[in-house]
Amino acid sequence: MVRSRTGAVVLLVGVLIVATVGYGVFAVDRPQVESVDNDWGSVTAERTEVETQIAVDNPLLLRAGDAAADVSYAVSMNDIEVATGQKNHVSLGGDKSTVAVTTWFDNDEIPEWWASHVNRNETTTVRVEPDVVVNYAGIRLPAEEWTRTRTVHTNLLEPLETNESQQLQAYGQTVMVVNKTNAQWGNATATRTPIDASATVTNPTPIPVPITEIRYTIQLNGIVVGQGIAGQQTVLRPDSTRTLEAIAMINNSKLDEWWVTHLRNDERSNLTVDFNATLAYGGVQRTAPLEFLSYERTFETDLFGPENSSVNESASEETGREQGKPSSQR
Repeated sequence: MVRSRTGAVVLLVGVLIVATVGYGVFAVDRPQVESVDNDWGSVTAERTEVETQIAVDNPLLLRAGDAAADVSYAVSMNDIEVATGQKNHVSLGGDKSTVAVTTWFDNDEIPEWWASHVNRNETTTVRVEPDVVVNYAGIRLPAEEWTRTRTVHTNLLEPLETNESQQLQAYGQTVMVVNKTNAQWGNATATRTPIDASATVTNPTPIPVPITEIRYTIQLNGIVVGQGIAGQQTVLRPDSTRTLEAIAMINNSKLDEWWVTHLRNDERSNLTVDFNATLAYGGVQRTAPLEFLSYERTFETDLFGPENSSVNESASEETGREQGKPSSQR
């Protein structure tokens, strides 16, 4: 009877030791993702390469053993998943390991992302979520959850938000005095992005100034992404003030072509918006550039870069674990 009880106690102690060791493996000796670095690789007319380096901190138990990891990750921009990658049976050794993963995404994703960027007040949040599971001695050890986010903001319409007084010269005289200009984005979709521009103008002349048509051209890095009629026929009455409206439209199907130039130019682009009006003043028709609505704007995105800011772009980066867990700086 005593031997039976002794054997039971020994068995219980053994079970507790195994359970404690097992708990220690899962609760303490789990691998950790230390950092994730992303870079753009090759870019073609159809697709873009994303190169990712994932640094893994190996627990003490795995440093001398024969461990392998299954690594996957996802990159999203404004919750639109643009890239996913996976690499299995990656050998780990030493206190730290770096896993390189390469994947491609289709440039056809760019119009949808651009629409989300515009509709979110020209803001993009890039989220990188790696998933690392280490296989050791028949046990799967998942790394602690780790997410890297970065927010990029642009302000492409700012040049049109002004109260600066300007003049339009034509026919050898001033035919318009501009008191204020403004612009805002309309609701962007995957197919088009509207720009609603307006100007408060005064006709200082004693005769009407008919505007038969307003046309526009939008270019990104020299690529025409929008062109057409922005306003219909209107008349500026003598010595009167009114709001002149012009609606331009970006054709989002052209944005995948622009995206290639943007990346090849280190994520730097030049936006130009040109408006011109056909006037019929004093019975003479003439086309004049509307310089008070036309402008040029250079902007950067640096979607995978470190925290930085510039005149046209501001970015912040939070590297670490979500839900109040300690952060880990790159």
